[in-house]
Amino acid sequence: MDRKVFDNELDTLLTKAEFLIPEENLPDLPFMDLAPDVHDWYMFEHELWEVGEDIRQFLLENKNKLNVSQIERIVKICLDKRAKRGRQSFVMLLGKKMFSKYAEQIVSLIDDDDVDGQVIDTLYKMGATGYADLIEPFLSHNRTWIRNEAKRYIQKYK
Repeated sequence: MDRKVFDNELDTLLTKAEFLIPEENLPDLPFMDLAPDVHDWYMFEHELWEVGEDIRQFLLENKNKLNVSQIERIVKICLDKRAKRGRQSFVMLLGKKMFSKYAEQIVSLIDDDDVDGQVIDTLYKMGATGYADLIEPFLSHNRTWIRNEAKRYIQKYK
């Protein structure tokens, strides 16, 4: 796929994602019956998450690299708390060493329950050192997978 077609298709996906983000911050939904410590998801969160996954698949299939503008749009989606858990797949898109210069922006989300585990995983994959003190409290998180991500980061980077 040539660069122009790649950029156009990726732009379409990013625009779709940006459009899905509500204009105002919505309250958390009630807790799920099957996971009493997890809030239910809004439909837009599912749709936004899927767009992030579509972008991941698109990048894998086409082997083109993101340009700075595209990366910055992804980071902007990650930082937009109105997008709630739909941001998870976008945070994970940045889990490569080539995106480590964005680690400071991503770590700013460490206390955001909607993406905290994905932030830790992404910082680990970025090779972003220097955040062990911020991640250490997650060693006692109530979700096992987040505890495991914190442990993996601490073991490698502390």
